[in-house]
Amino acid sequence: MLRLGCFGCLTLLLLLGLVGAAAWGAYQMTRTPDFVGAPTTPADGFRAQQKIFEIVRRAGSGRPHTVALSEREVNAFLSRHLGETADFPFRNLAVRLPDDGHGEIAGRMSVRQLLATAPFSLLASFLPTEWLDHGVWLALRTRVTLEGGSGPRDRRQLRLDVERVWLGRQRVPEVLLRLLLDPGALRWLRTPMPSAIEGIRIEPGRLVIQSAP
Repeated sequence: MLRLGCFGCLTLLLLLGLVGAAAWGAYQMTRTPDFVGAPTTPADGFRAQQKIFEIVRRAGSGRPHTVALSEREVNAFLSRHLGETADFPFRNLAVRLPDDGHGEIAGRMSVRQLLATAPFSLLASFLPTEWLDHGVWLALRTRVTLEGGSGPRDRRQLRLDVERVWLGRQRVPEVLLRLLLDPGALRWLRTPMPSAIEGIRIEPGRLVIQSAP
């Protein structure tokens, strides 16, 4: 009897631990990533536009030209020009440039969008409408590179290789990203770049762009 009682207590503790872990994970998924919400101004977006215009204007001048966009300028520019694009999956876009070569991107999606593809679409049919319309933050840590451009017809593209994925502040397996989002929603991970841009690199807190000579 004593052994049976101890086994029952152990089973109960394990079940409570699993329930607690599931509840904590669900809570973490509802939270906002810590780098979201950094304020930007229209002036930040205007400066970013001017710097990018300068890169394009000086391309082909015979000498390379380099500009650096601050993290705030990158956020202001992308929020205006990318965050409102109809086929872009995120809203309330936020970007952080934490260290060399890496960018972290976060945006809100509805639960309905996240469960749009099979097999998760089956789960959506059992959830209340108010749950499906609830917004969830999806955050990615990516390695950013500019590839291509070795030949005159070889167009460069900005490549984002996903290394980590979070729902809210809960880290999830990277493969889940391709299960949750359809291929069309992931096209922005490979973005064609204008021929005026020769190089792009990320340094802590800023994006450095170099024009073609």
